Amino acid sequence: MTSQPPTLIKSTLCALLFSLMMNSLAAWAKTGDETQPIDVSADSSEYDDKARVQRLIGNVEISQGTMKILASEIAIYLDANSQLTRIAGDGNPIRFEQLNDSDERIVGEANNIDYNAVDGTLILSGNATLSQPRQNLTSGKIVFNSRARTIKADGGNSGRVSIRLQPPKSGQ
Repeated sequence: MTSQPPTLIKSTLCALLFSLMMNSLAAWAKTGDETQPIDVSADSSEYDDKARVQRLIGNVEISQGTMKILASEIAIYLDANSQLTRIAGDGNPIRFEQLNDSDERIVGEANNIDYNAVDGTLILSGNATLSQPRQNLTSGKIVFNSRARTIKADGGNSGRVSIRLQPPKSGQ
């Protein structure tokens, strides 16, 4: 394995962050975050040219504007034309947070993340949670479909999906 050139890492991560944040979670993203610089750090990085896989390993931190992702490992899969096809990651757990346009925090976490850039699905699995203002979702698996603009939750091994909704504030 050889080290990945910085330009390809940055362009791949741009595609990753743009696809994940703007397509799957567009209603939650703070306007302008997508135009901010992307900062990535990890304990190590490996690129396998034959498999076309970029691995970021150990204390992975990705940030862009108000968005932050923390993971143990992220793998970025490319096709023969160096186009993003899939992103998979593991964490203890993987954590995500971002502000929305009202400066309210959106927080998510799961043991695993799998993003299919071809069909636009993002799967959070293993103790998946999503907290946004006045709503919390906990499930074994949460599936975002950016094309259909749907969120599906499956209880997984626990067999249950939990949702907590907060009542509107007085006067709303």
